[in-house]
Order: sequence, then structure tokens, then C-alpha cells
Amino acid sequence: MSAPGKTVTVLGGINMDVVLQVSRFPRGGETIIAADVTRHPGGKGANQAVAAARAGASVTMIGAVGMDDDGRALLSQLQAEDIDCNAVGTVPDLPTGTAYVIVDETGENQIIVAAGANATRPDDTEVGDGVLLAQLELSLDAVEAFLSARRSGSIAILNAAPFHPQGRRLMALADIVVVNEIELASYCEREPPQNSHQASDMAQTLLSETGQIIIVTRGSAGSITVSWEGMSEAAGVAARAVDTTSAGDCFCGFVAAGLAAGQTLADAVDRGHQAAAIAVSRWGAIASIPRLAELRSV
Repeated sequence: MSAPGKTVTVLGGINMDVVLQVSRFPRGGETIIAADVTRHPGGKGANQAVAAARAGASVTMIGAVGMDDDGRALLSQLQAEDIDCNAVGTVPDLPTGTAYVIVDETGENQIIVAAGANATRPDDTEVGDGVLLAQLELSLDAVEAFLSARRSGSIAILNAAPFHPQGRRLMALADIVVVNEIELASYCEREPPQNSHQASDMAQTLLSETGQIIIVTRGSAGSITVSWEGMSEAAGVAARAVDTTSAGDCFCGFVAAGLAAGQTLADAVDRGHQAAAIAVSRWGAIASIPRLAELRSV
């Protein structure tokens, strides 16, 4: 499965991340003191677009920002990565999306997103015949229209995150669906899997089309790739995690770029794990995403 030399077109959220570093997550009704607070460019769409660009792909971004300082800063960040932003709209009456990220001392996170301009549906935009990559930070209607506009020969990837109760209906529009174990459990209405075989059994229930693939990411344990033919496993890469915020997005962007460059899915997944391992060892979302040369040097 490949689309060699093709563009990666990303539809998704563009946010400013407000990151709070804490020793542990607060309990219900509890107030704790953060060790630090920082602001970083982010959003699942922007993260994945930057990851694909840093992996060497030609990238087009579709999304929206507000007419505010955050919107201008985010647009400037994307343009600095040589990402085509002609399809990024500027919304006059809504603020730029904001994600409030709490990161504990193990690197795990909890995230709350205020959609802002991301809640608007982007104008109908011509999509190419390369790799299409979407998530669920925008409206389901926008994602459905984007994936439905694919051309023959394209590869459509849906990172079905964050979990949406109706997100499962969009999976049939994608060649590849990427979820983590928590999202997988939510879509299957079951407890999180305890091992790869349980994850595979659950992922099988999400398959809807012949030739479709479900990738379940499992953190440091790597991932599994599931199809009607069975399951294959990819090992994770050891890393000292300080912030896992962009791990999944980094993985998705590198996988998309690998497929656009003509890599096999297995090779693209391996490269995604290498990139994600570097990303979790750094703070921030976009700031943590490595460039391809860093993978080649390790």
C-alpha cells in the first residue's frame, strides 16, 4: 500500500496548547499547584501536518484559525514548515482553538480542547490523489466530506481521535484507521485490551471493507496492524517519556509521509514508532516532533 511521490493532505484541528506540568493528576474537586505553565503550537491536525512535513512529505493543511495572536502565530509556524496553508481559513468571530494539557511526572497527559475556529466547516477544497489524513477534532460532517472527496489511487487515513460516539460510521471511508487502546475500547464499548490478541479481536469488529486496515497503537509496546487476513505486530522503541502529548500525532504524520514516499506500510509504521519515541522525550507538541535526519542518526 503506497502512493509514491504524492502529497499528504491533512484536515484537522489547529490549536494553541496551554501545558500545565504537575506531579500528579488532581482528583475530583481537588486543587493542586502546577510546577510550570507553557504555551506551544499544537492541535492534532497541525501536529500531524508538521510531522509529515518533517518526515519529508509535501504537505497541504486544511483547517481554520481565529483572527487573533494565536491564529497568526500558528499560521506562521505552519508556513515556516513549508506547509501549503492556502486552505487554512481565518474566522473573524471565533477565537483560535485552545487545548489545555495537563502532564504528570511520568509524561502521561489529560487534555481538554476548546474548539474555537475548529468548529467551523472548512470551505470545499480540492483534495489530491496522494495520502489523505484526518482526525476527529473537526465536525464529523467536515471529515466525511473530506474523505468522500478522495480520488482514485489515493490512500485515506482516519485517526479516529479524539473518541466521538458517532466516529465509527466514518471508518468505512478510510483505508487505514488508527486508534490507541483507550479509543479502541471506547469504540467497541469494552474495557481496554490487556494484550495484543485482545486488541486484535476488538479491532476485527471495526473492519468494514475488504482490504481495510486497523492500526492500534499501544504506547511503548508498539502497535498491531489488523486486517481480515490477520494481525501483525510492530515493536515499540524504548524512550524516556517526559510528555506524550504528540506521540500519536507524530506517529500518524510519519506513517502518512512514508506511504506518500512509497514505503511499505510495515516500514512506515516502524518509522512512525521511531519518530514517536523521540517526540515523547521532549516537551511540547509541534516542538517535540523530530525531523527525518534525526531518525537516521539514531
